[in-house]
Amino acid sequence: MNERRAWSFSAATTAGLGLVVLILIGNTLVSEWNTKRLVENEHRVAQTQKVLTTLQELLASEMEALAAERGFVITDRHDYLQQYRHAVGRVDGSMASLVALAADDRWQQERVAALQKLVDLRLEDLHRVIAAQETGGIEAARQGVLTNHSSGLMDRIHALVVEMHDHERELLVERAAESQHSARLTTVTNQIGAILGIAMVALAFHLVRRDLLHRQRADDAVRQLAAIVESSDDAVISTTLDGKITSWNAGAARVYGYTATEAMGRPIVMLCPPERADEVMQHLHRVSRGERVEHFVTRRVRSDGAPIDVSLSISPVKDAVGQVIGAAAIARDVTDTKALQREVLAVAGDEQRRIGQDLHDGTGQELTGLAMLGQRLAEALAAKRSPEAELAAKIVDGLEQALGHVRALSKGLVPVEVDAEGLMAALADLVARANELHGVRCTFECRQPVRVVDNQTATHLYRMSQEALANALKHGKPTQIAVSLRADDDLVTLEIADNGRGLPEGPRATTGMGLRIMQYRAELIGASLAIKPNQPSGMRIVCALNQKQAAAEASGTNLGLALAETSPTA
Repeated sequence: MNERRAWSFSAATTAGLGLVVLILIGNTLVSEWNTKRLVENEHRVAQTQKVLTTLQELLASEMEALAAERGFVITDRHDYLQQYRHAVGRVDGSMASLVALAADDRWQQERVAALQKLVDLRLEDLHRVIAAQETGGIEAARQGVLTNHSSGLMDRIHALVVEMHDHERELLVERAAESQHSARLTTVTNQIGAILGIAMVALAFHLVRRDLLHRQRADDAVRQLAAIVESSDDAVISTTLDGKITSWNAGAARVYGYTATEAMGRPIVMLCPPERADEVMQHLHRVSRGERVEHFVTRRVRSDGAPIDVSLSISPVKDAVGQVIGAAAIARDVTDTKALQREVLAVAGDEQRRIGQDLHDGTGQELTGLAMLGQRLAEALAAKRSPEAELAAKIVDGLEQALGHVRALSKGLVPVEVDAEGLMAALADLVARANELHGVRCTFECRQPVRVVDNQTATHLYRMSQEALANALKHGKPTQIAVSLRADDDLVTLEIADNGRGLPEGPRATTGMGLRIMQYRAELIGASLAIKPNQPSGMRIVCALNQKQAAAEASGTNLGLALAETSPTA
């Protein structure tokens, strides 16, 4: 959950900063575009003003050329002629400027072309008058002035210049307005950019501060969790996927006897008995696939070599992207708990034996005596041909039947004897009694002799079979029960299957007292117990025991408690 929240915060922060950066980039582009438009408009305004100035210069140069022409004609002074030539040069220069300035305005290009024709005609008239003056004198020049159409050309030039001047004035007003608009837009854009920049700095500061607070809270949570782990009485250990120890709390030092310095970096299999080394690697392989290994009881070894029983759970350790990078194990020392379980079971076994002895020695003997008295009474009544003789015979039969039940019950409470066929014979007798007492078809299968190494283990297997049969008869209401015992090298498998109602629905399906006692017994002898549905109906209980592994662990078991449960019946 914390990883998801941290990822969401990081994603939101990145998205927010990215959005602000995009807005700033957009603002920069808009500002640059407005600036370009402003520059272009300013250039156009300057160009328009230059066109207006050039038109004025053109008119002035035209008037100067006309004045110089009149001065030369009247005075015949050649300095006026020189002035005329300069004026004509300026007219040509102004026209060339107008042509260049009107290159991007088609409307003005047409008028510049028309103005060029009128100016050329006007200059031709002036040139013709000057030429007449030079060749024919003042009278010829006057005659040329009277015959040319300079006055009309000049009016047309003035009208065209005024039209072009008005057009440029309109352009000047439009471009000035555009420049003002671009300037305002640039100002607004820059203000928005400044505001966004300030907002970005504020947001970055806020996000950094929030991230620091988040990191501080995360660090506080990590330190608090580390303190909890360190102060835990349970052993909390983390390892790499290949089994190297990477963390070791104080609880682990108390449980296993190794200090953190001694344990760090060493393989986790150093805590396992040799016969359980493969078990650790199998669990690590499951964890590497992301699986969690739920609580199970197993055997471990302390630094001083003493075996201990631990309740262990293993969980995967994942990195920020969810990749499994290691394993975390929590172990609790249950050696005393298992010893207490053995004591409880030993007490229960003693009580069962006492009840069996009482049934056999007390109730059984009394029933035997009563049966013998009843038999004598029946025989005496029969000799006298008394009508009560038949009733007495029925009483004797009932007493003998009750005596048979008592013997069967007392025998069921007697522990299994240790010999090659002790468990097989006890299970066969248990199945026979179930057939006799409950009227259920119960079978026992053992295709080859199965030897159990010690009486304690055989007794637990026998009691588990008793409990399984009792549960099936009480809750399953079956018509058939099959018990089988088989051995495959060191693996002994006991299986009890019925065709009854099967496991009940709900979370309490496998949490009954009888099933829990069976689980305790399986843990005590180092066996696995599986409770699952049978096909097509009913329940199947399978107990698998590795005798070699169990024998190796038996060296650390309290033999006194074990013998208390398995002592022979008096």
